[in-house]
Amino acid sequence: MKTKLTLILILAVLGLPIMAQNWLTIYNDDLSLVRTQFQLELKKGRQSYNFDQITARIDPASVIVKSKDNSVIILEQNYEFDLAGTNQILLKYLDREISILTQQGSNYTGTLKFFDSTNIGLIEKSTNRLIIVNASEIENLQLAELPANFYTRPTLHWRLDAPKTGKFPMQMTYLTGGLSWDVTYNTVWDGKKLLFNAWVTIRNTSGKAFDDVTLKLIAGEVNRIRQAWTGGTGRNMMDYDTVAAEYAPKAMEFEEKEFHDFHLYTLDEKVSFANNQTKQIQLFPTKTVVAEAVYEYNLFGSAVNSIIRFKNTKENGIGIPLPKGTIKVYKEDSDGNQEFIGEDSINHTGRNEEIRINTGKAFDLVGKTLVTSTKQISNRVSEKTIQITLRNNSKEKKTIDVVYRLPATSRILSVSPEAYKYEIDSDRKVTFKIEIEPDKEVIFSFVERSEW
Repeated sequence: MKTKLTLILILAVLGLPIMAQNWLTIYNDDLSLVRTQFQLELKKGRQSYNFDQITARIDPASVIVKSKDNSVIILEQNYEFDLAGTNQILLKYLDREISILTQQGSNYTGTLKFFDSTNIGLIEKSTNRLIIVNASEIENLQLAELPANFYTRPTLHWRLDAPKTGKFPMQMTYLTGGLSWDVTYNTVWDGKKLLFNAWVTIRNTSGKAFDDVTLKLIAGEVNRIRQAWTGGTGRNMMDYDTVAAEYAPKAMEFEEKEFHDFHLYTLDEKVSFANNQTKQIQLFPTKTVVAEAVYEYNLFGSAVNSIIRFKNTKENGIGIPLPKGTIKVYKEDSDGNQEFIGEDSINHTGRNEEIRINTGKAFDLVGKTLVTSTKQISNRVSEKTIQITLRNNSKEKKTIDVVYRLPATSRILSVSPEAYKYEIDSDRKVTFKIEIEPDKEVIFSFVERSEW
């Protein structure tokens, strides 16, 4: 129901924890682990407690909560997500007393009988008449109180049993969505080396702010069971017994180490995140990486690609695990200004692995592929001749790697002219290295035999 109104409510105050400390681990793929320590001030015996310092995307089935000395018993936990809103509150106020002030100054008090997107109907208290008020004419809607079991934010409702009156240190962990991270690598290319700079971008849309948290990032793909998330409002209840848990000035940096089958990055300072905030933090100090530029034409492709590649080793200036992300490449022009020349994405890449950055299509280089003939030798043997045409329209000599993934049932019988040699690796990737003078064209072919 869309209407201009102000709700005047007497709100119940939730129990508030004190001295909260938070640890936050963010995985890839919309998954995070929150660990929090806090104190609860409790009475002796059984009691209820509302804890609302949680995210809106919490997985209630993942919650583990306990007192540090195991003296407080968690008898029951309800996850309350029936959040206060105009329609939800009015639904709870059917057959209860409300007061309406219209924009014309009329005031009606009576029992709410119905409401929809356009009208509210009530039996007036003083006259017993049915009054129907157009929702667009309402200036103010006054209710005596917030109905029971309504919450202004997602809340865990606990039934606790404390051994005595006092303050009890508690700890809780849970999984949540709404937090994500990715990496942007900003690089400057001088033809031989990359000035390599990495920034982590963290986005918080979890519905909760985090203050002074210890932050960890996990790079890798954690296996999860997928379930449909319906969204919207409603209340989900979970009951369970107590479960046991387990340069200058120097910028913030992440310490990297192996963790199980993944890589763990821990920030060396505490950090804060507001809800709906995007924050950027340097992943590691700027590095100078030895790399090489190559031109690559994939057989039957439409263009010659410009590639910058390097091996992720200490000898080349890096040698650390790199989380998946986007690599942006800049290069200085003749005026000394940095210009953007392309970007590419990389997957999680370990040490000693090759990284390839495709910066785009080479403007002055052309590659074409044509099957000039096919021959059926027998029922199980065939041959075809593949012709490759390369042109260099630039003013400099160029070398183009012609790449072809040879099928498992095939082999190359011959190359014409024979001067053009090729290499084949363990993955059956065939590479011809072809040198082309400025404004020249090279045509060569090879015969591929397939047997099955």
